[in-house]
Amino acid sequence: MKQILVAFIAAIVSTGVKANVVSIRGDTVTNGEVNEVGVYFNGSVNNQTVTWLMSSLADVQSNYRNVKNIDLYLNSGGGDMDAGYVAYEALRKTQQKLSIINASMTGSAATMIYCASSDRYTMPMAKFMLHPAASGYEKVDYMKPDQARRILEEDDSYNALFRNVYASCTNLTAAELEKITASESGRVIYSAEQAEKNGLANKGVKDSHSYPLTYFITDSQS
Repeated sequence: MKQILVAFIAAIVSTGVKANVVSIRGDTVTNGEVNEVGVYFNGSVNNQTVTWLMSSLADVQSNYRNVKNIDLYLNSGGGDMDAGYVAYEALRKTQQKLSIINASMTGSAATMIYCASSDRYTMPMAKFMLHPAASGYEKVDYMKPDQARRILEEDDSYNALFRNVYASCTNLTAAELEKITASESGRVIYSAEQAEKNGLANKGVKDSHSYPLTYFITDSQS
Protein backbone atom coordinates (compact mmCIF):
# COMPACT_ATOMS: atom_id res chain seq x y z
CA MET A 1 0.00 0.00 0.00
CA LYS A 2 1.32 3.36 -0.97
CA GLN A 3 2.08 5.52 2.03
CA ILE A 4 2.66 9.21 2.42
CA LEU A 5 4.33 11.25 5.06
CA VAL A 6 1.71 13.33 6.85
CA ALA A 7 1.25 16.19 9.18
CA PHE A 8 3.37 15.14 12.11
CA ILE A 9 7.05 15.47 11.27
CA ALA A 10 9.04 17.33 13.86
CA ALA A 11 12.47 17.71 15.34
CA ILE A 12 13.94 19.65 18.20
CA VAL A 13 17.51 20.25 19.29
CA SER A 14 18.43 20.71 22.93
CA THR A 15 21.64 20.00 24.84
CA GLY A 16 23.08 18.24 21.82
CA VAL A 17 20.29 15.66 21.49
CA LYS A 18 18.07 15.59 18.44
CA ALA A 19 14.73 13.85 18.90
CA ASN A 20 12.40 13.00 16.04
CA VAL A 21 8.90 11.71 15.61
CA VAL A 22 7.39 10.84 12.25
CA SER A 23 3.90 9.56 11.51
CA ILE A 24 2.93 7.70 8.35
CA ARG A 25 -0.64 7.03 7.27
CA GLY A 26 -1.94 5.26 4.20
CA ASP A 27 -2.96 7.77 1.55
CA THR A 28 -6.41 6.23 1.10
CA VAL A 29 -7.16 5.90 4.82
CA THR A 30 -9.33 8.50 6.51
CA ASN A 31 -9.05 9.40 10.19
CA GLY A 32 -12.24 7.53 10.95
CA GLU A 33 -10.93 4.34 9.32
CA VAL A 34 -7.88 4.12 11.58
CA ASN A 35 -8.75 1.42 14.11
CA GLU A 36 -5.28 0.48 15.33
CA VAL A 37 -1.95 2.27 15.61
CA GLY A 38 1.67 1.15 15.77
CA VAL A 39 4.24 3.23 17.68
CA TYR A 40 7.93 2.36 17.35
CA PHE A 41 10.09 3.81 20.13
CA ASN A 42 13.74 3.28 19.21
CA GLY A 43 16.05 5.39 21.34
CA SER A 44 17.18 6.48 24.75
CA VAL A 45 14.72 7.32 27.49
CA ASN A 46 14.99 11.05 28.12
CA ASN A 47 12.74 14.07 28.50
CA GLN A 48 12.60 14.66 24.76
CA THR A 49 11.78 11.14 23.61
CA VAL A 50 9.21 10.68 26.38
CA THR A 51 7.60 13.99 25.41
CA TRP A 52 7.38 12.80 21.80
CA LEU A 53 5.89 9.51 22.92
CA MET A 54 3.19 11.20 24.98
CA SER A 55 2.54 13.71 22.18
CA SER A 56 2.03 10.88 19.71
CA LEU A 57 -0.52 9.20 21.95
CA ALA A 58 -2.28 12.51 22.52
CA ASP A 59 -2.42 13.02 18.75
CA VAL A 60 -4.08 9.61 18.38
CA GLN A 61 -6.61 10.39 21.08
CA SER A 62 -7.49 13.76 19.58
CA ASN A 63 -7.66 12.89 15.90
CA TYR A 64 -8.38 9.17 15.60
CA ARG A 65 -11.41 8.45 17.74
CA ASN A 66 -12.06 4.93 16.40
CA VAL A 67 -8.71 3.45 17.45
CA LYS A 68 -9.25 0.28 19.48
CA ASN A 69 -5.64 -0.58 20.29
CA ILE A 70 -2.18 0.97 20.20
CA ASP A 71 0.85 -1.32 19.86
CA LEU A 72 3.99 0.26 21.32
CA TYR A 73 7.19 -1.43 20.10
CA LEU A 74 9.97 -0.65 22.53
CA ASN A 75 13.69 -0.91 21.75
CA SER A 76 15.70 1.00 24.32
CA GLY A 77 18.64 0.33 26.59
CA GLY A 78 17.28 2.86 29.06
CA GLY A 79 18.31 6.34 30.05
CA ASP A 80 16.97 8.88 32.50
CA MET A 81 15.15 7.41 35.51
CA ASP A 82 12.91 10.42 36.06
CA ALA A 83 11.82 10.48 32.41
CA GLY A 84 11.15 6.75 32.55
CA TYR A 85 9.02 7.10 35.66
CA VAL A 86 7.02 9.98 34.13
CA ALA A 87 6.24 7.76 31.12
CA TYR A 88 5.37 4.82 33.37
CA GLU A 89 2.82 6.77 35.40
CA ALA A 90 1.29 8.44 32.35
CA LEU A 91 0.99 5.24 30.32
CA ARG A 92 -0.41 3.05 33.07
CA LYS A 93 -3.17 5.59 33.73
CA THR A 94 -4.11 6.21 30.12
CA GLN A 95 -7.62 5.35 28.95
CA GLN A 96 -6.25 4.13 25.63
CA LYS A 97 -5.92 0.37 25.03
CA LEU A 98 -2.16 -0.06 25.01
CA SER A 99 -0.08 -3.15 24.29
CA ILE A 100 3.70 -2.92 24.73
CA ILE A 101 6.07 -5.19 22.83
CA ASN A 102 9.79 -5.63 23.49
CA ALA A 103 11.01 -5.32 19.92
CA SER A 104 14.66 -6.21 20.62
CA MET A 105 16.16 -4.87 23.86
CA THR A 106 14.36 -3.29 26.79
CA GLY A 107 16.70 -2.39 29.60
CA SER A 108 17.21 -0.24 32.67
CA ALA A 109 14.83 2.77 32.79
CA ALA A 110 13.01 1.50 29.67
CA THR A 111 11.75 -1.48 31.68
CA MET A 112 9.53 0.90 33.64
CA ILE A 113 7.86 1.99 30.40
CA TYR A 114 7.41 -1.67 29.48
CA CYS A 115 5.76 -2.38 32.83
CA ALA A 116 3.19 0.38 32.31
CA SER A 117 0.86 -1.89 30.33
CA SER A 118 -1.06 -4.91 31.55
CA ASP A 119 -0.59 -6.41 28.06
CA ARG A 120 3.14 -7.04 27.67
CA TYR A 121 4.44 -8.96 24.67
CA THR A 122 7.88 -9.74 23.31
CA MET A 123 9.57 -10.61 20.04
CA PRO A 124 10.98 -14.15 19.95
CA MET A 125 14.66 -13.11 20.25
CA ALA A 126 14.20 -10.02 22.42
CA LYS A 127 16.16 -9.45 25.64
CA PHE A 128 15.45 -7.66 28.91
CA MET A 129 18.11 -6.13 31.14
CA LEU A 130 17.43 -5.32 34.80
CA HIS A 131 20.15 -3.72 36.93
CA PRO A 132 20.71 -1.11 39.65
CA ALA A 133 20.09 2.55 38.97
CA ALA A 134 23.06 4.89 38.75
CA SER A 135 23.16 8.55 39.77
CA GLY A 136 25.21 11.12 37.92
CA TYR A 137 27.69 13.29 39.77
CA GLU A 138 29.99 16.18 39.09
CA LYS A 139 33.45 14.93 38.22
CA VAL A 140 35.79 16.33 40.82
CA ASP A 141 39.22 15.39 42.06
CA TYR A 142 37.95 14.95 45.60
CA MET A 143 34.48 14.03 46.79
CA LYS A 144 33.23 15.46 50.04
CA PRO A 145 31.21 13.28 52.47
CA ASP A 146 27.97 15.14 51.81
CA GLN A 147 28.39 14.60 48.05
CA ALA A 148 28.89 10.87 48.56
CA ARG A 149 25.83 10.68 50.81
CA ARG A 150 23.71 12.53 48.27
CA ILE A 151 24.69 10.08 45.52
CA LEU A 152 23.92 7.09 47.74
CA GLU A 153 20.56 8.56 48.73
CA GLU A 154 19.63 9.15 45.08
CA ASP A 155 20.67 5.60 44.18
CA ASP A 156 18.65 4.15 47.06
CA SER A 157 15.58 6.13 45.98
CA TYR A 158 15.82 5.06 42.35
CA ASN A 159 16.47 1.42 43.22
CA ALA A 160 13.44 1.42 45.52
CA LEU A 161 11.49 2.76 42.53
CA PHE A 162 12.75 -0.10 40.37
CA ARG A 163 11.74 -2.66 43.01
CA ASN A 164 8.25 -1.18 43.39
CA VAL A 165 7.65 -1.18 39.63
CA TYR A 166 9.00 -4.72 39.16
CA ALA A 167 6.89 -5.98 42.07
CA SER A 168 3.82 -4.85 40.10
CA CYS A 169 4.74 -6.54 36.82
CA THR A 170 6.75 -9.67 37.69
CA ASN A 171 6.58 -12.61 40.05
CA LEU A 172 10.14 -12.05 41.24
CA THR A 173 10.55 -12.32 44.99
CA ALA A 174 11.59 -9.43 47.21
CA ALA A 175 14.96 -11.15 47.72
CA GLU A 176 15.48 -11.48 43.96
CA LEU A 177 14.61 -7.81 43.41
CA GLU A 178 16.94 -6.77 46.19
CA LYS A 179 19.80 -8.75 44.63
CA ILE A 180 19.18 -7.24 41.19
CA THR A 181 19.24 -3.67 42.49
CA ALA A 182 21.95 -4.08 45.16
CA SER A 183 24.97 -4.09 42.84
CA GLU A 184 25.91 -4.31 39.17
CA SER A 185 27.03 -7.90 39.73
CA GLY A 186 23.38 -8.73 40.36
CA ARG A 187 22.18 -7.53 36.97
CA VAL A 188 20.13 -10.00 34.97
CA ILE A 189 19.49 -10.39 31.27
CA TYR A 190 16.33 -12.32 30.48
CA SER A 191 15.45 -14.00 27.22
CA ALA A 192 11.88 -13.82 25.97
CA GLU A 193 11.24 -17.28 27.44
CA GLN A 194 12.69 -16.33 30.83
CA ALA A 195 10.68 -13.10 30.87
CA GLU A 196 7.51 -15.10 30.29
CA LYS A 197 8.34 -17.41 33.19
CA ASN A 198 8.86 -14.57 35.67
CA GLY A 199 5.77 -12.69 34.51
CA LEU A 200 7.56 -9.73 32.96
CA ALA A 201 6.23 -10.65 29.51
CA ASN A 202 2.73 -11.85 30.31
CA LYS A 203 1.11 -12.18 26.87
CA GLY A 204 3.68 -14.18 24.91
CA VAL A 205 5.07 -13.40 21.47
CA LYS A 206 3.54 -10.82 19.17
CA ASP A 207 4.81 -10.21 15.65
CA SER A 208 4.77 -6.79 14.06
CA HIS A 209 2.51 -6.04 11.13
CA SER A 210 1.45 -3.08 9.03
CA TYR A 211 -0.83 -0.45 10.56
CA PRO A 212 -3.08 2.16 8.98
CA LEU A 213 -1.20 4.71 11.11
CA THR A 214 2.34 4.37 12.41
CA TYR A 215 4.55 6.62 14.54
CA PHE A 216 8.34 6.37 14.67
CA ILE A 217 10.20 7.94 17.60
CA THR A 218 13.98 7.99 17.80
CA ASP A 219 16.96 10.14 18.80
CA SER A 220 20.33 10.82 17.27
CA GLN A 221 22.23 9.09 20.08
CA SER A 222 20.72 5.67 19.41
